Amino acid sequence: MTLNKIIKYLPRFIAAIILLETLLFKFGIGGDAFLNESKALFTNLTLSIFGHGDYEAFFRISTGILELIASILLLWPKHAGLGALLGVALMIGAILSHLFFIGIIVGNDGGQLMVMALIVLMCCTKVLLDEKTNIKAFLRK
Repeated sequence: MTLNKIIKYLPRFIAAIILLETLLFKFGIGGDAFLNESKALFTNLTLSIFGHGDYEAFFRISTGILELIASILLLWPKHAGLGALLGVALMIGAILSHLFFIGIIVGNDGGQLMVMALIVLMCCTKVLLDEKTNIKAFLRK
């Protein structure tokens, strides 16, 4: 594999792996401890936005589904640009949530969630730049 192909495909894989890993938490695939951590984060977020935590499950599961779709699209060469576009939108939402509602450091993570959101944002932005002609063609249809 050439260096140019590695530079082109590596951001797709990095973003997809991070997005898929978060599903362990959002859907509870990793066990109760992971699920409870995600529930606490989204409860804190919905409390900050709405004043109550009634929408925690909706936000957590919806975000997980959108992240799953973004990762599948990122790994699908024909639609990687759309996955990157969705990934950028999701990560801007995540970063703004950290900055304005839940804090950069969540629990005792040392800012790891924020750093991962920034990495996914950078990777998806790179894919967007690589795939801009494909995205424009898709949007014209």
